[in-house]
Order: sequence, then structure tokens, then C-alpha cells
Amino acid sequence: MNKKSLISSFVLVLGLTFAVSSSGSIVSAKTSADFTDLKDLDTATKAKLDALISVGIFDGMSEDNFGLKEEMNRAQFAKVMALVVGLKVDGNLKTSSFTDVKSDSPGVGYALPYIEAMKRAGITTGMGDGTFNPAGKVTKEQLATFLVRGLGMDDKAQETSGVGDQTVSSWAQGYVGLALELKLLSNAPDGTFGGNTPADRGLLATGAFESARTLEESKPLEVSGADFAAGNKLNLTLTAGADPTSIDLSKITINGVPLNPKLDSFVLSEDKKTIIITLHEGFQLDTSKTPVINANGLKTLFGNEVKNEEGKPVPVTVTESPVKRPETPKTPSTSEPTTSPDPNTGSNPNPNPNPNPNPNPNPNPNPNPNPNPNPNPDPDPDPDPNTGPNPNPNPNPNTGPNPNPNPNADT
Repeated sequence: MNKKSLISSFVLVLGLTFAVSSSGSIVSAKTSADFTDLKDLDTATKAKLDALISVGIFDGMSEDNFGLKEEMNRAQFAKVMALVVGLKVDGNLKTSSFTDVKSDSPGVGYALPYIEAMKRAGITTGMGDGTFNPAGKVTKEQLATFLVRGLGMDDKAQETSGVGDQTVSSWAQGYVGLALELKLLSNAPDGTFGGNTPADRGLLATGAFESARTLEESKPLEVSGADFAAGNKLNLTLTAGADPTSIDLSKITINGVPLNPKLDSFVLSEDKKTIIITLHEGFQLDTSKTPVINANGLKTLFGNEVKNEEGKPVPVTVTESPVKRPETPKTPSTSEPTTSPDPNTGSNPNPNPNPNPNPNPNPNPNPNPNPNPNPNPDPDPDPDPNTGPNPNPNPNPNTGPNPNPNPNADT
């Protein structure tokens, strides 16, 4: 398998949502804070373990024990290494090319597909006698060899001068030398490598982290797209998982204007490759031109910088433009006014149970309470008495009915 293929495979494994214990069981991912045997580690080491746990490469041996100092047999290591490199594994495979690997072997049979995947990738050739020794321990120099081959650097290791360390086997000199150069592993406190020392889970974890970081560096690490979506969302897609502690909204700009961490917020997708930003209510986007988005200060889970090349803008789409919600109209006050209302327009404070459309409470059906009204709307103060109603209660006998009707009239 060439280096490019290994890189592509490794990128896939970083999206896994499960973690594998040394027994091969699947358990839920946690953080270093959940394991009692990790509490005294330095911050940098905890960060490395958290990165591996979060992408599903490692988890604990139990609910509260990571097993940092636990030794791993070669079957367990094969499964972890296959996950680290992201190898294609045929889960239905039942027959191994190694004579001592059987699918029904107690405690190690589950690893058969992973062992075969490692062999196909050129990461292992076994013990050299047709066996793999699945129950045997993984030595430190074997770990160095597997990590270097996982990076696709087997040829380079062959060209690397030996370390001149008597604790390292002759066949592993180049691999150990390159592993030290790449800082995948380190020497023991006494200055020797200790090639035949059994490798524990802690050593494999730190070696796997450095391998992941090195593989990641060889591919573009950038914001590959941005999309304004429904719900005032802005989704930023990255080519690698983002370290959430590196995300500072004030360093993300839209058309040169930084986001406001006090008003805007974000969450990460499960694979940590999408930053889902919720823009504050009232945010307005100028859709007359293509938005320009810049994101600075981002880092991957493995500590590499996420940065777009200068002159290469982030591709932006607008699925749904952010909408400014209309202001809610003010509700009229229902409290009583402080000033006296107009009696002709306000409500009657003493309502009549039998309301009279005439606001005059006088029960007299005569609408004019003035005994001598002036019915003429003309403002002339001296109206013609012949045109108005006759105030004289004794009507003119010549105009009223005849009080002495003619007895000879036709009836």
C-alpha cells in the first residue's frame, strides 16, 4: 500500500464514532478525565489521549481504567493498528495466511481479519517462519517498525542509518532510527531505546498520536466550504476534525466583520469536521455579492494548523439567507388613563342596565330640556314667530278643527 492510500485510509478512521479496548469490545468514548490512572498525567499527554479517544481509536480497559501500563498482545495490537491506519478489513474472512492464526482461537481469533489487513498493507510480515504469534507481546522495536510502515516510509527506513544502540536488533535499526527522528517514540530515561522491552498501551497511544499528526500534515488542512442554512446557521466544513478549544468566534469574519462570541454560538458535529454556528437574531447578510469568510486560529485534534492558502477563498453557498425577524408591534396599554377622558367618547362609569342611546339621562321623551327652546338652527336671535311652533296653548279657532260641525254635512 502506498503512502497516499494510507493517508486516505487514515483520514477515514478519524471519523469513527466507536472505540476499541484491547479485548476487541466496543465501548463508549469518554475523555481522559474519566479514567483514574490518567489523572496524574501532564496536560500535553492528556490532550494526546483525548484526541485518540475522541476519534474512536482508543478507549479504556474498563469504565474507569484506561490501562495505560497494560501490555498488549500482538492480536490486540493488530486491531488497534488497523484502526489507526484506517485499513480496509474483511470481517467475513475466516482463513489466515499465518499458520498459527485461527478464527476460533480463544482470545485471539477475533483479530484474524485485522492481522490479514496489516499483512496486505505491508505493515507486518509475521515472525518470519510463517507464524504471527498472536498471543505474544509487542516489543518496542516491533512497535517502531509498525508505526513507520503505517506511514508508508518502509523504503526510507531501509535507507536510514542505524542508531548504534545495542538494545535494538540489527533488522530494526533503521526503523527505530526513523521513529526517533519523527518523534514517534523516544528513548528510555537511561538513554537507550530498549528494543526488546514490551510496549504498553501508553507507548502505543503516544506513538499512534504522532503517526496521526504526521499523516495529517501531508494533506491540505483548510476550511473547505461554508453554507448559510436555515435557522440563521452558518456551517463551516473542515478537511480534518477541529480541536474545540481552538475555536474563537471573534477570529471568524464575514465580509471583514468578526462574529460576536457574546451573541453568536457554535457546536461541533460528531466527527468534529463541521462548525455549526448560530448567528444572532437580527444578523443581516448582504446577498448582493458573494460573502467572504475567513477563519483564523483553528487547529486540528492533532495540533496542526487549519489554514486556507492565501488567495484561495473559502467556497460559500447561501442555502437560506439569515432572516431578520420583524419587530413585534407594541401591545396597546390596557391601564386606565391618568387624565380625565372626554365624557362624550369614554365609557360611562355608571352604566345604565337599560342603556339609552341618548346620552341625556332625562326620562322626558322631549329631547330638549329647555322649556323655551329655539328650534331654528339659524343663529338669528329674533326668529319669525310665525314659522316656529306656537307656544300659545290656545290655538287659533280658524285653523283648527270646527268645534261646531255642520249637521248637514255628508257622513
